[in-house]
Amino acid sequence: MKLLPLIGAISVALLSSNAIAEYSPVEFYGYMRGGVGLSSEGGANNKWEVNKVGRLGNEDDLYGEFGLKKELYAEDEVSFVVDSMLAYWEGQDENSLDKSVNVVQLNIQATGLFADKDITIWAGDRYYQRHDVHIVDNYYWDVSGIGAGIEHINVGPGKLSFALIQDTVAGDIDDGQETTAVILDIRYADIPLWNKADLELGVDYHYGHARNEQSLDADDSVMLTASLTQNLDAGFNKTILQLANSGYAEQMTTYGHGNGLIRDAANNEAEGYRIINWGVLSLADNVELGHSIRYAAATNVDSTDTDDSTFSVVVRPMYKWTDRMRTVVEIGGFSDTINNVDSAGSKFTVAQAWIPKPGFWARPEIRVFATYLNDTKNENAFGTGVDNEISVGMQAEAWW
Repeated sequence: MKLLPLIGAISVALLSSNAIAEYSPVEFYGYMRGGVGLSSEGGANNKWEVNKVGRLGNEDDLYGEFGLKKELYAEDEVSFVVDSMLAYWEGQDENSLDKSVNVVQLNIQATGLFADKDITIWAGDRYYQRHDVHIVDNYYWDVSGIGAGIEHINVGPGKLSFALIQDTVAGDIDDGQETTAVILDIRYADIPLWNKADLELGVDYHYGHARNEQSLDADDSVMLTASLTQNLDAGFNKTILQLANSGYAEQMTTYGHGNGLIRDAANNEAEGYRIINWGVLSLADNVELGHSIRYAAATNVDSTDTDDSTFSVVVRPMYKWTDRMRTVVEIGGFSDTINNVDSAGSKFTVAQAWIPKPGFWARPEIRVFATYLNDTKNENAFGTGVDNEISVGMQAEAWW
């Protein structure tokens, strides 16, 4: 699929008719990463257990998101906005064959229609209020998809949001028909606590709706989320607790997002939870540190009388040499027990990077890196009798 014609078509739609810059210009925003690397064992550099050992110097693909947003109407505090986005992916090996382009956002958002002017109603395909840990490239709370909702309702000290989103699921197939499933997402955010701290609470109910004469064996499931943010003078710290049952319980130890659920009757008795702590802190004028710590556990997954668990730690310190040059180090490790199978591994990366200005989140960034990977439980992880490898490469990353 060609990328430029798609972008052109969306641009024409956004700029046509009454949308021509009458209220605001088209906003172009997005994200990209890409580069090249070679490894001592695998030819090209690997992308190995990114969610567990960290992403720096551990990515081998080209990925980009291209968003176009246009305000179509703005009068009397009322605003209608159309938001769209294409995502592009290309693998490093055989890159002429493994390309893909997808429409990942296409929605309308309207604000200011009610007495509470903060309220937004929306419908379409949307990245919906996603929560992630950037350095391990994992969205731990992400029910994005085709749906509709009402958000940012001022209730008491916080803001209330409701969304109903379709989910593409595996399992629960009867007579060749896949399950019709939706996620009811309810959130209460921006609850003030002590100084510079706030709390967000959420419940996601995954509901399977039987079609005519269809029987669903898998139970519906629930995921509860509490997210505490402590802002600091020189950074922030987040602590997240998630509790889940049935299909959502399995996602606790598999780094699941909250969508793409596997509905399976074998998970009906499953229960699980995960605790995540991550943040960024400035330790000195020239030193910043990012970190991610995660522990998750689940029981009775796939009707097995086993206890699954996963534990991972990633730290990313960086030293600023000048306002435009820094050295970044990332160290990560994990230990898993899933279905009575133990796995563990580690990563060490050192990178020299150039940015336009200082700051942990400063982008764009161009970096050269060297990475050491070690799988301590699989002696054939990177080739016959090879449990470690070294890779070197160069990568760019940006958001705008």
